[in-house]
Amino acid sequence: MSASMVDSPVVTSDPRFRAGRTLVERGMADQGAVDMFATLLEETTQTYGESSIESAPAYYEYGNALLRAAAIAQQQEDEQQQQQQQPEDGEKKPSVSKEKDDQSGNDNEESNDNSTNDEDPNEEEEEEEEEEESDVPLALTMMENAYSILDDYCESSSNNSSCDYSKWVKEQFPRVLLGIGDTLSTLGRHADAADAYSRSLEIRQNELQEFSNNNNNDTAVATIPQLVAHRKVVEATILVAEELLACPPDQDVVTTETSSLIVKKEERIAYAKGYYDKARDALQEAVFLMGKLAAANVDLGREKEDVCFLATLVMGVGESLAAIDEAHDTQPSEPVQKKAKR
Repeated sequence: MSASMVDSPVVTSDPRFRAGRTLVERGMADQGAVDMFATLLEETTQTYGESSIESAPAYYEYGNALLRAAAIAQQQEDEQQQQQQQPEDGEKKPSVSKEKDDQSGNDNEESNDNSTNDEDPNEEEEEEEEEEESDVPLALTMMENAYSILDDYCESSSNNSSCDYSKWVKEQFPRVLLGIGDTLSTLGRHADAADAYSRSLEIRQNELQEFSNNNNNDTAVATIPQLVAHRKVVEATILVAEELLACPPDQDVVTTETSSLIVKKEERIAYAKGYYDKARDALQEAVFLMGKLAAANVDLGREKEDVCFLATLVMGVGESLAAIDEAHDTQPSEPVQKKAKR
């Protein structure tokens, strides 16, 4: 098969791969996507090898599915706790117990004696939480494996494979870095997440610049790919700002593995505001492009929804910065201390 006929690893054409991607994109990663990608990863590593470029997509998608499924589980747990904190009818059972009763199929009319239940619900919940927590570090490992394979593929001077995946690999870098950033953020490693997002942003800015160069900087030209490129720049930019604000205020923002200084603690807020301003400006450009496309009766697909979601993120960071400024302004100023005469 010629290189021109195949421009991405074989596994990306597998129906299970596409089905898993669809589930994740629709917010249904917990409904079979994890198992699909786990199976595909096992198959690709056994067929092509653990460090093969053919295995890279399965590594990333498995990690991504794990992360999204863990996020869904966490959201459900938070909602459940909120419901339990609300006043309830004395005869109403907690939703967790009801769900377990329905799944087990036990006849509650036979006995209402709790002493016959050998399983402690609290222990089960703790086990589920531990499993969810372990999934996130595993997700990071999978994504980092994918990134390492992509990086090695680019750096290798010659590829033994009959297929050239260079274009596909180039397209995957910003997405993989974004996924790594999401995972690091979930783990509370906000400085590392900001670093991953900024690396993704650099690539996306270069991609957007290519659109401008190809159009000779003609602002009258508007296409869906150009809108997507703008949206992706907004996304990466605002995520950097968000992670900078999440970093401890009393510490310099430093990466974990390389100990690279991103920004000093005194400049962290100003640095985050700079990214926020850039994201806001880029969002305005994206909205302008979207309006031009809509006026030309171009089908925007999911882009309108995605841009609106980013607008919410930008607004949230703006509100956080405003709250920080307000708190700073309301702090009482320290009295000036006179220097002792010498």
